[in-house]
Amino acid sequence: MFQQPSGQLYRKYFDYNATTPMSEETVSVIQSILPLFANPSSNTLLAKNSKHIIATARQNMADLLSVQPEQIFFTSGGSESNNWAIKSILLPHIKQPGHVITTAIEHPSVLATIGYFQKQYGFSVTYLAPDHTGSICPKQLEAAICPDTQLISIMSANNETGRLQPIESIAHIARKRNIPFHVDAVQQVGKKPINCHLIDMDFASVSAHKFYGPKGIGCLYIKEPKHFSPLIHGGGQEQGLRSGTENLIALSGLAAAAKQACAHLTDWHEQALQHKTLLLDLLEQSWLPVTFNGATDPQLALTNCINLAIEGLRGEALALRLELNHGIQVSIGSACSNNKQKQLSHVLSAMQVPEHIIQSAIRISFGQFTQEEDIRALVSALEIEADALFNIGGQVANG
Repeated sequence: MFQQPSGQLYRKYFDYNATTPMSEETVSVIQSILPLFANPSSNTLLAKNSKHIIATARQNMADLLSVQPEQIFFTSGGSESNNWAIKSILLPHIKQPGHVITTAIEHPSVLATIGYFQKQYGFSVTYLAPDHTGSICPKQLEAAICPDTQLISIMSANNETGRLQPIESIAHIARKRNIPFHVDAVQQVGKKPINCHLIDMDFASVSAHKFYGPKGIGCLYIKEPKHFSPLIHGGGQEQGLRSGTENLIALSGLAAAAKQACAHLTDWHEQALQHKTLLLDLLEQSWLPVTFNGATDPQLALTNCINLAIEGLRGEALALRLELNHGIQVSIGSACSNNKQKQLSHVLSAMQVPEHIIQSAIRISFGQFTQEEDIRALVSALEIEADALFNIGGQVANG
C-alpha cells in the first residue's frame, strides 16, 4: 500500500518545478470534504456545501491572481488551460488563418497546440528566440507583429531556467495593437506575485500542483468571458464555458493551496531567495566546473531554481547517482518533455547553449519544505558524485 512520503524525503527533493508536495493543510482540507457527495448543480440542502467549496476555490484563486471571481474558470490544469485559450482564440479564424506570435521556449502544450493550427489550418507563426539569458525582447516581438496577427502567447516564467519574461511590456504592446494576449503563468503562480488585472493580459493559465495543491486541477483566467468560446458543451457549468460536474475533491485542495499562497507568498519568496543565494555561493566556493544556463539574478529569474551544467559530465548520469546514492532528486529537463523520447532541451537549444553543455545540464528547484542544511547537503553530494564520475571517465576532478 502507498504511504505518504516523510518530511525527510521532501528535504531531498529538488524538482519543485515539476511538481510540489501537497501541504499538510491542503491534505487535511481534502480529507475533510471526502464525505460530501452532493452534486453542486442540485437544488438541495446537501448541495449547499458543495456549492460553497466551488465558490471558495474561485474566490481564493481570484485573490491570488488579483482578479474577479467571475473571471476564473476551472480546468484540469495548465495544459488544458493553454489548449483552451489558444484554440478558442484561433478557431474562429480557421477560414481566414492569420499570424501567431509565440516563443521557441514555451511549454509543449503551447508549442504543440500552435503547431497544430500551423500545420492543419495554415496559420503562420513567429517563434521568437530568446537571448543568452533566456529572455524575449519586447522590441523584437513588436517588430514581428503583422496586420493579421491574431494571438500573442508568451509564458511568464520558464519551467527549465526560471527566466522571467517581460510580460508587462508585452501586454502593453498587445493592448496598443489590439491583439489577444495569453500568458502561461503556470510556473510563476505561487512563487512570485502576479497581478493579471494590472498587467492587463487577456488570459492566464494556472495549475494547482505547482503551488502545493493537488494534480488534475487548475484554472484559466479570462478577462472578458462573454466573448469566449466554450470548451465543453453540456450542463452549463462554469458559466456555460466548461460543462461537467465539478471535481469537489480537487477544488477543495486548490482552494486551500491558493489561500496559503496568498498568505505566505512573501515568506516563501524570501526563503527561496536565501536558499538560492546560498546555493550560488556554495557552488562558487566549490571546485566544480559549473556553467549556469540562463539568468541567476533574482530580479530576472524565479528565486527557487537554477539550471546548471558540470562540464564533462552527462546530466542524466549525475542525476541518477544523486538519487541512488543520496536520495536526492533533481531534473534533467521538464517533466513533460521526459515523457517523450529524450532529445536536447528545446529551451536551452533556443538559447544557443552548446550541445555539450545541454547534455550536462540539470535543473535544481526547491520550495517551502527545503531547509538550509538541505542546500549544503546537495552541494556536498554534487561534489562527491562529480568526483566519482570524473574518476570513472579517467579525468582529473579536483585539480
